Amino acid sequence: MKSEQIAETHLAYLRVTGPYGENYEPAVELLYRWAGENHLQGGQCLFIYHDDPETTELSKCRTDICLTVPAGTTASGNVGIQVLSAGRYCMFREIVRSKSEYPRYWKKLLDQVKIAGLEVDERPCFELYHSYDIETHVADVGFYVAVKG
Repeated sequence: MKSEQIAETHLAYLRVTGPYGENYEPAVELLYRWAGENHLQGGQCLFIYHDDPETTELSKCRTDICLTVPAGTTASGNVGIQVLSAGRYCMFREIVRSKSEYPRYWKKLLDQVKIAGLEVDERPCFELYHSYDIETHVADVGFYVAVKG
């Protein structure tokens, strides 16, 4: 686990509501199509998670499928613009070979944050995708949890 200071980041996004990990593909496709049409290719892909599935009904869990964009980018169609707040995050990076591994990696990160004596902040957690193979579904993912301080 590492600690990083993240700068304020502008994001184009589409929101998906429902159990985490489900129905993301249509939003990803639409967002990448929008980016291409608006000459905004090359942004980093993030999935922001707003709710704790332990305390939120799964059908109401919110995920924002995001691409980084330059400040001043305007929303259009179903795509919104938001800002990921600057702040301190704890993170680690893993090669994920199966959807079933994501909960385990999130638990591992949260356990490490707790062991380090850090307090989780109110800012949402997210995954940063360094790469993703659409055929094998193998992903190089950074897992980020906001912490205070």
